[in-house]
Amino acid sequence: MKKLLYIGLGIFTLFAIVSGGYLFNTYKTLEKNMEEMQIDFPEDEEKTEVIDKGDPLLFLLLGIGDRPNDPGRADSIICVSVNPKNESILMFNIPRDTRTEIVGKGIKDKINHSYAYGGTEMAKKTVEHFIEQPIDYVVQVNMNGFRELVDTVGGIEVENKFAFDQADELGKKTHHYDKGLISLDGERALHYSRMRKTDPRGDFGRNERQRQVLSALVDKATNVSSIFKIQDFNKIIGNNIKTNISFDELKSFFALYTKEWKKFPIETLEIKGEDTMINNTYYYQVSEEERERIVASLRENISITAQK
Repeated sequence: MKKLLYIGLGIFTLFAIVSGGYLFNTYKTLEKNMEEMQIDFPEDEEKTEVIDKGDPLLFLLLGIGDRPNDPGRADSIICVSVNPKNESILMFNIPRDTRTEIVGKGIKDKINHSYAYGGTEMAKKTVEHFIEQPIDYVVQVNMNGFRELVDTVGGIEVENKFAFDQADELGKKTHHYDKGLISLDGERALHYSRMRKTDPRGDFGRNERQRQVLSALVDKATNVSSIFKIQDFNKIIGNNIKTNISFDELKSFFALYTKEWKKFPIETLEIKGEDTMINNTYYYQVSEEERERIVASLRENISITAQK
């Protein structure tokens, strides 16, 4: 679970490169890739250049699913709040079918449609409206990029709670997953993390599998043998990740994570709601009381208090 934050604060392979003190040419390649990965938001101009290690930070992780003839949708929406003063981390998924106002579109729709309507900026603003907090940093990952990442590290292993079948995004091939410890290549890992329709916990079950895959990927990507595949990681990262985290900020996050953040306990929340059909369309309906509960928990974590 803790290693999901590891990914969200810079993507595991970036940390591996920086922490390894790798060859200068690789370091410079990473710096160049970071420039090409940049997403610019108007509000970013107001940020201070130096990160104060005591300031609370709010990260938005977006996993974008690519579909044929589709602009893409946010299949995974994760908020991570880090408060160094409280020595605490709060993390929660927003179910992708959550019905909410799409900021800039003037309609209510599924929250993941905000990306299809207006890209990363509209998705960010819509999530900010839902949680009533400004987001400091966004890390956007092309979910199909996981195929290449998993294959690059030689596959991963996860503990599957129950057997199930899952079709690929084109509906051409069905993958079977046995119960127990299973090995996954990139293709199977992607569809393992996407399954939700036959999971009794729905989105919550899928969110847990996504965390499983990410944690297993971190374990493999940061071991000694994978360090020698940094050039391969560099290429995959550049093609599949977008962020408004600068290279200098990434280095600062790494320094803070390894020295302090890694020790912080992580609190996770689940957003409760009801399955609802409106005009023959399925939505996940979150009550105002439930949304306010999440907002209050986030505000409590963000509030700076005296050091413990």
